[in-house]
Amino acid sequence: MDVGGSKIHIRIEDSAGQARMDAQWPTGRWGGESYAFKAARMAELIALAAGQAGLAAPPRAIGIGAHGCDTPDECARMTALMAGHFPDSACQVVNDQALVALCASQPHAAGLIAGTGSVAAALGPEDHWLLAGGWGWLVGDEGGASGLVREGIRAVLTDWDRGRSDDPLAIALTRAFGADHLLDLPSQLLSQPGSVWSRHASVIFECLQAGSPLAAGVVDAAAESLAELIARLCRRGARIDCVVAAGGVIRHQPPLFDRLAARLRKHDPRLSLLLLACPPVMGGVALARRLVAPSLVRSVSRGA
Repeated sequence: MDVGGSKIHIRIEDSAGQARMDAQWPTGRWGGESYAFKAARMAELIALAAGQAGLAAPPRAIGIGAHGCDTPDECARMTALMAGHFPDSACQVVNDQALVALCASQPHAAGLIAGTGSVAAALGPEDHWLLAGGWGWLVGDEGGASGLVREGIRAVLTDWDRGRSDDPLAIALTRAFGADHLLDLPSQLLSQPGSVWSRHASVIFECLQAGSPLAAGVVDAAAESLAELIARLCRRGARIDCVVAAGGVIRHQPPLFDRLAARLRKHDPRLSLLLLACPPVMGGVALARRLVAPSLVRSVSRGA
């Protein structure tokens, strides 16, 4: 199960790896709800999915990546609640960001998401999952769409303070936001949700292709910030052989992917960068399969 902010994806496979069912539902009420409510919601959907799959008994193992389970205690608490709903199943809940790394075949892969926001996850010492980033656009998300737009606006405003306003990025962002003047751009970030204005991230890359020095600086800084998320995990003891990238920005913007790959190689020449080739819910399937061996119980912890 992959529980995200907007949708819940469930996939059931048999021991041979054949899909018995694969479906999605809206997440609905989640943020701010109690652990008991969330566990009941997940259990209800798992039971529904099991019925649709024609299972005569609950799944042998249940692997869940859940949005908002950020610390070892939170994951352990949710795991215990799910085990209460499914006493005959092996259960484990990790943060949903860990699913990207779990999708990889390599045992020491890190997951890196650059979509609306940005966050990285990797397995650290004592088999605990570590997270870096994921703080939201107001203070972080560099390399994600919201961070790119915010830093693009910062770049054109800094350029204005220096007496310049003719960079293609200044013109394009002002036009994209429908602002009367580039000085009106900061207020645009507060007038609508980040999920809406972050869609203008494509403007940064269009201006990069048009030769904008400001856009080039923004994209270079974004790649550096994403590489730094991986470096933080390494400094905290994560052993990382490859990085699996997911999210709309890193997937659809090759200039960012290429710059990130170069910076990762600079950090460690052995580090490779791959694009996620399957839906993150497959990481939940992989986690469920690992639960057959009790020694592989793991948790998630957050930190910079």
